[in-house]
Amino acid sequence: MLTLFHYDRTSAAQRVRLCLEEKSIPWESIIVDTALGDIDQLPKNFYELNPKGLVPVIIDDNLAIPESLVIIEYLEEKYGGNPKLKPSKPEDLAQMRLWMRKIDEGIHVASRTIGVCLVNRHIYKKKDPGQIKKYYKEMKDKVRKKNDQINIEMGIESPLLEEAMIEFKSLFVEMDEHLSKNTWLSGDNYSLADISFVVYLHRLDSFMMRPLWKDFKYLDNWYEKIKKRSAYKKAIYDWGDVTADQRAQNGKDAFPKILEYWNKAK
Repeated sequence: MLTLFHYDRTSAAQRVRLCLEEKSIPWESIIVDTALGDIDQLPKNFYELNPKGLVPVIIDDNLAIPESLVIIEYLEEKYGGNPKLKPSKPEDLAQMRLWMRKIDEGIHVASRTIGVCLVNRHIYKKKDPGQIKKYYKEMKDKVRKKNDQINIEMGIESPLLEEAMIEFKSLFVEMDEHLSKNTWLSGDNYSLADISFVVYLHRLDSFMMRPLWKDFKYLDNWYEKIKKRSAYKKAIYDWGDVTADQRAQNGKDAFPKILEYWNKAK
């Protein structure tokens, strides 16, 4: 049986769980909460599975595959079945991949910035300083490490948070415009592109930021439509979020500053 290393609230793992549940692929769960700042709780061989030391990672037929976007395309290609999550037309497939490129080009980094500025920094400051120092010493992603250091120190005053909110607004404007003319992000059916992006709306929603896109009715309708899918409940809601209360409260407290950043975007 396929094994998934993951934890509840990571958007990258959420998209993998969404794909698994949509395809009804049986899987075994191993929780590895890499957001706690505690490297000692990682499985001993975890860096062999993913040199970055991050989740999600799947093991399928003794093959370890990291990186959520790689994983979900692998699952679609290997397991097939219904629903088909990749468009059949070349032009729609190209559009799907162009959307998904935006994640690696900056959206996922922006998403992490929001999480660190609003929640993770508070978690880390309560930890033993030696433990956090060890956590960052072993962190392989130098950009992630540098950004975290800025965001932990500055919180909602971080210039990276302002950049993140501007980047998300630009994305949401583009998505809303596209969805005003199309039901889904690529082609006529729900696809890996939709799975890849809906987790970010869920993330911002968990920080009480949904009012930011209240005027983007096509985007919001798309979000609501996906939330009603049975796989969404299984992949997102049923796993919960151990930081839910803190996310909600910190999001409410930060909202005036978040709105200020949002409104700076054109």
